[in-house]
Amino acid sequence: MYCHVCGAKNGPADNTCTKCRTKLKETSSTEEQIWAETAIDVDKETRKALDSLSRQQQPPASKQGNTGQGLAFSWIIPLLLAVVVGALLTYYYKQETGINAEVKSLHQQAEQAALEGKYKEALQLLDSALAKRPNYDALIQDRQITAKAFNLMNQLNEAATSLKTGKLSEGDKSIQAVAKALKEREELVFTKVRATLSNRKITLAVLKVKKEIDSLTTVEALAEKLDTISNLKGEEAEAVEKQIVDKLAGISYKQAEQQVKTKDFIAALQTVDQGLSYAPEDDKLTAYRDRVLSEKKSFEKAEAERIQLAEQQAAEEDLKNRTSAVSIVNVEATLDMYGDLYISGSIINNATRPISSVTVMVDIYGTDGTYLGQTYVDVYPSWIEVGEEGFFETYYYGVYQEAEVSVVNATWYLE
Repeated sequence: MYCHVCGAKNGPADNTCTKCRTKLKETSSTEEQIWAETAIDVDKETRKALDSLSRQQQPPASKQGNTGQGLAFSWIIPLLLAVVVGALLTYYYKQETGINAEVKSLHQQAEQAALEGKYKEALQLLDSALAKRPNYDALIQDRQITAKAFNLMNQLNEAATSLKTGKLSEGDKSIQAVAKALKEREELVFTKVRATLSNRKITLAVLKVKKEIDSLTTVEALAEKLDTISNLKGEEAEAVEKQIVDKLAGISYKQAEQQVKTKDFIAALQTVDQGLSYAPEDDKLTAYRDRVLSEKKSFEKAEAERIQLAEQQAAEEDLKNRTSAVSIVNVEATLDMYGDLYISGSIINNATRPISSVTVMVDIYGTDGTYLGQTYVDVYPSWIEVGEEGFFETYYYGVYQEAEVSVVNATWYLE
């Protein structure tokens, strides 16, 4: 039985509605409800027939002398009335029984169609049944419930259209309205609506994620959306999940390329491995990992050779800086009028670093090759940059003859 107030379905033995506690109408079954209506119609038709026959068959007032004939008619009339009433009752019973059976069949078909979510078809069947039994409460209540389900399904279909056209906010409002309405419904007729509502919610969630994908440019952000979409089911969710995975793999590839250009192979491998953890079947990313490993190996080999060469060059430079940092540009000696020898000259810093406190040692020989002596001279400025020139000058006293000089040694400090 269905409550005539809230429409909730109740058991045959319930006197009050289990949902709203309203007292139910005293109707025990579908057949009794249909026959209650049928009996009223049959009773009316029977009374009409009996009244008509009584008027037609009532004999005129008999004259004296015809008593026997009157008695005969008095037996025939009730017999005829009984025959006619029986025939009428049989006719109406068969007719109404057929209608009741047809109404019951339409009702059952409507119920099955509604349970399958064919709400429009169910409403047409219920309307056909109501045309034959317009006062049948169960039909009226079922039609109201089915119409509600039909309207909610239409709202969900409109929401689907909004979602497909990118009107997510409008579709979301429709979905929320249907969800709110379904909280107050417990009938099985709404099963299909609930299933459709669940699908629409999934579609909405998927489209929200899809809308955000284009603006995401990091692996971390895309990975977060991948976690969200992986909890959703359906073809749309799978399609968006693939889009996220593909974009994630692409970002990982580009990021790894930049890291390889800066020779940061460790970071590049970490980036590729992170991308492969989300897209393990990405062939492009897998192949690039092999390339990173190959370039890393080549770089490490070249780096080892470079270091070795650098160490060799550094050793050579160190030897040069310690043994050949100073080169003599020129040195001259002039005898003045007092017999003293004026010595001057310049040097160049050939080292790879600045030098300071440079001192040169000068040997003095006579024109005949006689060794006359030796002196030390400080170079100025005290600090000499790489490639710059320094100067020195001094007197060697009491020579009294022309002489030749040469720088035989120099000392310096490397900075």
